[in-house]
Amino acid sequence: MAALLDFEFEAVVCPRLIDEFRDALGNRYFLERFGPDDLREIVANVEEVATGYADPKEVKAMLRDPDDDYLVALARESGAVAIVSGDHDLLDHAELNPPAIQARAACELLGLLL
Repeated sequence: MAALLDFEFEAVVCPRLIDEFRDALGNRYFLERFGPDDLREIVANVEEVATGYADPKEVKAMLRDPDDDYLVALARESGAVAIVSGDHDLLDHAELNPPAIQARAACELLGLLL
């Protein structure tokens, strides 16, 4: 989060992705670690610094989970270098372009981990 807020990389979002992010922050793991105000602030910070796009209109079916196909369309529309995810529907798709990588690999590529 600090690297995003320091503009060390560009994050790309759309309203649907922000909604999913907000929902994910509502799970037990985050609720046990952050207060409601902190979670709202995290979402607001991401919305403020990320590059926003409209939800993709042309979405091709290509993943096991069709609910994730919009992420590929968003990445392609925005010219993203990678899709950062922990979702195996994306990570296990060998021919995905741009490729999906885990957050740790993204941090390593950006030189954020020692």
